Amino acid sequence: MTQAPPTPSARPGISIPDLLVALAITALGIALFIGSREIPFGINAVVGPRVFPLIVSVGLTALGALMIVSVLRGDRAEPAAEEDTDMEAPVNLAAPGIILSGFLLGAAVLTSAGFVIGTAIMYFSVAWAFGERRVGLMAFVALAVALVTYLAFTRGLDLSLPAGVLKGIL
Repeated sequence: MTQAPPTPSARPGISIPDLLVALAITALGIALFIGSREIPFGINAVVGPRVFPLIVSVGLTALGALMIVSVLRGDRAEPAAEEDTDMEAPVNLAAPGIILSGFLLGAAVLTSAGFVIGTAIMYFSVAWAFGERRVGLMAFVALAVALVTYLAFTRGLDLSLPAGVLKGIL
């Protein structure tokens, strides 16, 4: 037996998470637009370095605005058919909080402790948020991946990253 689609009067109210995502995308587009206006045009170039960031920023802003209108009309983001999701279940913000905390801590110590340590903290927090509890293994893998990343950027791409406490060793 098929169920009739909800009538407009039976439609649930505005989805706050959907509205927050739409507002964040719009804000990101506006911030990118403001930042991209600081990029110089380039010399004798029809398509300079500012063009693609401007295109992306306008697209993000337009997409965010369309999403805001959609959410305010009462539309909701629905999980894909293959997702096993309970839309009425409470939201667990522990994992995103752990990842955000690890990112902020890693960014805070990046210049003093160095790229390898700061990035390893970020990788470690993501592994912890996803449920890994083997601390020794997580620390080893986080440090190894951060070290490989550091070497790839500094040796392979000749970029300058802060060595921090590992200065002289790396």
